[in-house]
Amino acid sequence: MRAVLTVAAVVIAARPVAADPMGSRVLTAPTAWLPPAGAATATLGIDHRGDTAAFVSASLDGLAELEIDEDGDVRGCTDCAMQRTALRLGRAAFRIGAHQDAWLHGMPALVLGVRATFAAYEPAVGAPRATDAYLVASRDLGVVRLHAGVDALAASVADHRSAAELRPLAGVELHPPMYPRSSLLGDIAWEPELEAAQGPVLRWMLGVGVRYQAFSWASVELAVRARQGDDLGGATVMVRVNAIARR
Repeated sequence: MRAVLTVAAVVIAARPVAADPMGSRVLTAPTAWLPPAGAATATLGIDHRGDTAAFVSASLDGLAELEIDEDGDVRGCTDCAMQRTALRLGRAAFRIGAHQDAWLHGMPALVLGVRATFAAYEPAVGAPRATDAYLVASRDLGVVRLHAGVDALAASVADHRSAAELRPLAGVELHPPMYPRSSLLGDIAWEPELEAAQGPVLRWMLGVGVRYQAFSWASVELAVRARQGDDLGGATVMVRVNAIARR
């Protein structure tokens, strides 16, 4: 084990300094990549049930990022044993951090992010809210990019409010050298399930997929995500398009 750790440390330290990759998330789990100064990003997605997602962000001098999004990742229900409904929530996020190798050669990129609900559109339950704060580290090793962190999540629905709970975050991106434009993606993250009668409960979300870099400024993702408590038929197939505009 010591030999393996030594080899890994040598590989990381030997890697030349390079600009961070792009993308604030793997599939669901956040990354520590921040867009370069003057850049703006956008993501549009839809799944096989017709639920859509949209994310727009802007760089703050390459040191931080502001993001506005609308998605249905949070589920709501009056009786979750019977049926869950995707809640259309508008959420705002702020991320600040340091690029890899910024302070010490070999260090991963680090980001502290907070995300809060500012709107709920035709919710199936009363007054849904979801808030989280996370710390995540990311490192580009060439063929593989690794992401790991911890997320503190809190939520409320109707008259029920949960205290913040800590959960792990993890993600991996594989870039086969023979297919330089393609990536294999996998991650695990958490989102609340808001049951009006019982209150919020955290559920893990496991995702696997592929990303194709169609242009230098745009990529396409095809992924499957499974949620804790769902059977195989409850898995979600989704397509997303990511784009970046540089000043």
